[in-house]
Amino acid sequence: MDSPRKPWWKLVHPRYTAAQLGLPLYVAYNASRTPLQWETCVWTLIYAFMTGLSITAGYHRLWTHQAYRACLPLRIILAALGAGALQLPIRVWAADHRAHHRFTDTDRDPYNAKRGLLYTHIGWIITYNSEKFGHKTEGVDLSDLDRDPVVVWQRRAYYPLAGLMGFLLPAAVAGTLWGDWHGGFLYAGCLRVVLVWHVSYCINSLAHWIGEQPYSTRNTARNCALLAVVTLGEGYHNYHHAFPGDYRNGVRRGDLDVTKWWIWAWERTGLVWDVKRCTGSRSRGGDSGKGE
Repeated sequence: MDSPRKPWWKLVHPRYTAAQLGLPLYVAYNASRTPLQWETCVWTLIYAFMTGLSITAGYHRLWTHQAYRACLPLRIILAALGAGALQLPIRVWAADHRAHHRFTDTDRDPYNAKRGLLYTHIGWIITYNSEKFGHKTEGVDLSDLDRDPVVVWQRRAYYPLAGLMGFLLPAAVAGTLWGDWHGGFLYAGCLRVVLVWHVSYCINSLAHWIGEQPYSTRNTARNCALLAVVTLGEGYHNYHHAFPGDYRNGVRRGDLDVTKWWIWAWERTGLVWDVKRCTGSRSRGGDSGKGE
């Protein structure tokens, strides 16, 4: 991966490349033949939100950063929906992201911003190889995830679960309720996966290139309110890198951090507890300290 003799685009992974290129092409080819019913359009947006939240609130803030603790039913739901986002199992996702935080902007950062915008957005994915990435995640503690039965279950059942939650469930909902099996599969299944993919990828790419650095200038992470709108709050990336243990990315009251509001609501209803709020995190300008 890191050999100076081989640019990353010469190391493409056939299966991941086929998925990243083939699924959008499949959608584009079939969209002209498949009318988008309004019910299917609404369902696509709802399911995109659900699977997107499973990544931001589940994969990211719950399992990767342990920003709160959640009850078993909620963890199961987030893990199942997360599989439907087709971003690999929780343990793999968390290993890469913990390495990203520990080795930000270095060669051991799986999506090192210094390798360019295209690489951080999709290049690192289409060249992804677990063996070659192994050295990047050496020293990253995953023992907490290995003790979580939900994480273990999701990893073992990932591929059938991804097929069920990613494609069969959205098609079945549209097909059963308003008779649009093909539209449900194409739009709420395939198109939604592509949209959630690239919204998530924007955090690895654009959130290290566009915006401000009010909390820390130690790395390339930036805050971008516009990006936060489409990523359910993840666009406040400069704050997140300064205080990764905080359940909030948008710490100010008016910040558009939808994920924060959901976690707050879950806390009020007793579904989650031990929600972390980093002290001193409201300060602005320069390096404001370490998170929990």
